[in-house]
Amino acid sequence: MRHAAIALLLLMGQAVSKPAFEVATIKRNTSLASSGGGGFASGGRFSMTNVDVRTLVRIAYRSGPVLFPSQIIGGPDWIDSESYDITAKVGADLAGKPQTELFPVQPLLLQSLLEERLKLTVHRETRELQRFALVLARKDGALGPQLRRSRLDCAVDFSQCSTRARQGSFSSGGTPIASLSNYLASAVVQRVVVDRTGLDGRFEIALEWTPDRTPLPLNGDVPPPSPDKPSIFTALQDQLGLKLEPERGPVEVIVIDHVERPTEN
Repeated sequence: MRHAAIALLLLMGQAVSKPAFEVATIKRNTSLASSGGGGFASGGRFSMTNVDVRTLVRIAYRSGPVLFPSQIIGGPDWIDSESYDITAKVGADLAGKPQTELFPVQPLLLQSLLEERLKLTVHRETRELQRFALVLARKDGALGPQLRRSRLDCAVDFSQCSTRARQGSFSSGGTPIASLSNYLASAVVQRVVVDRTGLDGRFEIALEWTPDRTPLPLNGDVPPPSPDKPSIFTALQDQLGLKLEPERGPVEVIVIDHVERPTEN
C-alpha cells in the first residue's frame, strides 16, 4: 500500500508539472529601441525582443487578461532598466499545435524559463491599492447618447457585435460592459477597473477620446488620434453616461522574493 501511495504521488507530481521550452536563449538587448514584444510563430518557435524582466513577470504570472506594473511588487532596479531578447522553441509535444492553443500555455512556459534561468521566486498576495470603479454617472441612471442596449442577435452574425478598439476609440455593435471595463483597465488607465454599473446584457458602444500619449501611426494609412477629442474621463461621462471613480481596494499582486540576472547562452 505504501509503494502504491508513493507511485500515486509521483504521478500527481508529473501531472501538475509546468511545461517548459525545449531550448531557450536569453541575451541582453543594449539597443536604444523604445519598443519591443513578440510571441509564438509557426512550428512552436517563440521570440521576444527588447523586453524588461518586470514585463516578463507580468506576462508569466497573470491570472486574468493582464497584470499591471503596480501589481508587481519588489525586485531590484535592473528588472525595469535592463531589456532582454528571448529565442525559444517548444518540444515535439507542443510544436505541432496551432498558435491559438499555444497562447494559453505561454504564461506557464515563461514561468518555467524565469524560474530556471533567472532563479525567480514569487508569491501572491492581496493588498490595498489604488484602482478605479466604473459606475453610472447620472443619479437617474440615464445612459449617454453613445451607449444603447444592443438590438443585434450576436448568435446570428457575431461580426456585427465584435469590438473595434484602437488608441482613442472603442466601439461595438453588441458587447458586455465588462469588455469595456477590461479594455479601460488594460489599454487606458493601466489599473484594475471594477465594473459597478449593474448593467447586464450587450450594448452598442461608440466612445472616442484623446489618449494621454498620442502614439505615432503604425503606417501611413492609420492617422493618429485627433487631439480635439475630450479626455477619457470626460468622454465616458458625456458619451456613455459612465464614470471612472478612483478608490482603494483589494488587488492581487505578485511579490518578487528573489531574482538574478540570467546567464546568457
